[in-house]
Amino acid sequence: MCGIFGMIGNSAVGQTLTALKRLEYRGYDSAGIAVKTGNEISIYKQAGRMEQLQAIVPNGLDSTTVIGHTRWATHGEVSTANAHPFFSFNKRFAIVHNGIIENYQSLKNELTLRGISFASQTDSETVAHLVEANYKDDVFEAVKITAKSLEGSFAIVITDTVDGNLYAIKNKSPLVVGVDGQNVYFCSDIRCLSQYAAKVAQTPDNTIVVAEKNGKVTFYDFDGNTLPVKFFEPDKTEDFVHVDGDFMLKEILEVPEKIRRSKRGYFESGGLNLSAKVVHRIKRIYFIGCGTAYNSGLQVASSAREMLDIDVVPVIASEFIYDRYPVDSDTLAFFISQSGETADTIRAAEKVASMGGITYAVTNTQTSTLRYLCNRVKNIYADGEYAVASTKAYNCQLITLTLLINDIAYLKGSIDEVTHTKIIDSVDSLSIAIETVLNCGYSISKIADEIKDSSSVFFLGRTRDYPTAEEGSLKLKEISYIHSEAYPAGELKHGTLALMEEGVTVVAIATDSALIDKMASSIAEVKARGARVICVSPYSFEDVTSIKVPVVNRYLFGALSVVPLQLLAYYVAKRLGRDVDKPRNLAKSVTVE
Repeated sequence: MCGIFGMIGNSAVGQTLTALKRLEYRGYDSAGIAVKTGNEISIYKQAGRMEQLQAIVPNGLDSTTVIGHTRWATHGEVSTANAHPFFSFNKRFAIVHNGIIENYQSLKNELTLRGISFASQTDSETVAHLVEANYKDDVFEAVKITAKSLEGSFAIVITDTVDGNLYAIKNKSPLVVGVDGQNVYFCSDIRCLSQYAAKVAQTPDNTIVVAEKNGKVTFYDFDGNTLPVKFFEPDKTEDFVHVDGDFMLKEILEVPEKIRRSKRGYFESGGLNLSAKVVHRIKRIYFIGCGTAYNSGLQVASSAREMLDIDVVPVIASEFIYDRYPVDSDTLAFFISQSGETADTIRAAEKVASMGGITYAVTNTQTSTLRYLCNRVKNIYADGEYAVASTKAYNCQLITLTLLINDIAYLKGSIDEVTHTKIIDSVDSLSIAIETVLNCGYSISKIADEIKDSSSVFFLGRTRDYPTAEEGSLKLKEISYIHSEAYPAGELKHGTLALMEEGVTVVAIATDSALIDKMASSIAEVKARGARVICVSPYSFEDVTSIKVPVVNRYLFGALSVVPLQLLAYYVAKRLGRDVDKPRNLAKSVTVE
């Protein structure tokens, strides 16, 4: 979740501060840097955003060796004391860490018995003291002993007063190494690193990296044996530090263009990329993800059940890991993750791979852990998404997954060529329909004024509209902090009606013409109990606030009807004065279980 950066090279302080600003979407509870000058290390850290850190860093401060961190809190409250970097007890070492040290309490107890005091509530500080405690005139040996004693997920960068090197330890948390001449970089995110490095390498799990001042980088396993790791030239990504207005609104407005790009990229990259022989043997499909990514799988699973006569199961990744879902060589699992670094999704992919299933990554990144782990991969081509609340990536996930299922169904013979072609062609008219909805942004902002003071908001839908309700509810709760839930409309009578009263808002999504009468009954039930109703539909309902959407291909309605819900969440949050791009307690890339 946290963002880490470290470098050896010129203008290291300035480059590190800029990089941390780029990484702030990974965590923005606090930030800090450790600067090596001569034989001393100085730490500057502060609770709050990067602006607070930059205010305390002395003007003109420079060094050739700096490590930095922007935090999303796991262990310990949000405070300057719990911010990274951390000194070791003799200030010989300083570290930054992304991940969770699962056995930190036992390690901390051992260190405490040796008389070592702790200045924070974090698991990460344990690593700094452990390196110092293991140091016997050989930094690499101390790092190696420390690495072997850690359990959990971690990407750790270590600076010291002993030599001119930077050290890193990596297991199950992302860490990319970059080089540019004699400059060496460590970073959590290849997109950030591509701004600096000419060549980059993904660090394997259970690896120690040593970077020297002459630009030499060596990779070792935890036993000290050298590892062959290939460097490659990264794709340059857009700089996402500055934007006029909010990233979230910018990204919603990009949805029509990105959907077209997603379709074009799908075919330019070879389409399904599974042979007919493999497709014919598939008897079970899982859609696995977390949060918005899971909701996209939930949505497309509805279409897949209609197109395919096989088992189709959407599963939350964290549940899949620990439950007993059946997997064999006839199982295809789609792993959906915007970043490709979502820890639970990665663990689920590892589980399916170990059981002999076919693993297929659907991501928004050219390079990621998930991408390298899976048998097949498809980029959704949403381009950089920097607001924590995902919008355009969701729409592009829906398009990519729908095209994948469309090809699978066609190869299996469960849909004919006319249906197959119609779904593909309908993506173009979908983009036009979404542009029509975006042009109604002002009226949606006025509806936001009506519901911003709601005590609760409930989203209702049936069949293919229920996943849209889930995603609409998620968007509202994560950026407005209003209590929100989604339900299949038919479940109202089984408990939820008890919560309907004045002050409650219900958002009903109704795109299935065969279920209009059913939805009308559900709307009447909540209105009779005093709830305000907003309806997203191409059809008309009495005595509700309507957000009209055009009619599109039924398999693509989810990508359309979610757009007014994305806008509604945005405008409600703005009316309440929320930070829509960086909502509290959240981070863009969830790299811990």
